[in-house]
Amino acid sequence: MRTDLSPLPRRRGRISYRHRSDQAEWGFEEFTLTRDAAGGRCLSVHCEMAFDAEQVVRETVLNVDAALQPLDAYVRILNHGVPTGSGWFRFGDDLAEGESFTRDQGRISQRVAIEKPMRGFGVHALMGDGWLAAGFPFDRGAGHTHFLGSRNLLHSLHHFGATGPRLEISASGLTYIGRETIEVPAGSFDCHRLAFTGMTNAHPPYHMWISADGDYLYVQGVVEGYMDSLFVLEQLEGEPLG
Repeated sequence: MRTDLSPLPRRRGRISYRHRSDQAEWGFEEFTLTRDAAGGRCLSVHCEMAFDAEQVVRETVLNVDAALQPLDAYVRILNHGVPTGSGWFRFGDDLAEGESFTRDQGRISQRVAIEKPMRGFGVHALMGDGWLAAGFPFDRGAGHTHFLGSRNLLHSLHHFGATGPRLEISASGLTYIGRETIEVPAGSFDCHRLAFTGMTNAHPPYHMWISADGDYLYVQGVVEGYMDSLFVLEQLEGEPLG
């Protein structure tokens, strides 16, 4: 008995990382999004970066449920072309688990108490940053800041996600700037503009524009300070996953 293949709904894209001063590209990420029959989604991302002394490559897979709450993730990191760590993470209703191995720390086994809903799981890929806004109460209007206490987990406190991976905690929040329509090389997008607030790792000021189509695509971002960079969605294939 033959069963015909029915591919999952998917979107593919590419985001460039550029210096604002001269628009030179210092990094990029290529991503694929899929949606399963239960409404859950999978984000697969390949990132490459070269910024001053940093040369980082990250491979990431993040799975979320229909509410874009994290279920599990895998992260593999290379520094200067050499593998320095990889890890697997799982998120239940009240417990996050991490099993990783790094060049500097060896085997790491972690258990961290959590409470859902979470803001999400920070995997440092820009598309992952967009998903951190999935549970934001946009209906409260521009100017609203939303914190979720210590329920913000990420795989590294390094600004380029170059350390670990391991479970780390951030107490930062998001402030809603408002709704804007912006043009980028991938097209015109109706977006929510947000700013990260109260970041615990001395990260420079950071604004991002996330699509309002329910996929929370990362359309554009600006980081000030020493990074002084612009992040732009340059390519996109596929229709909204719904």
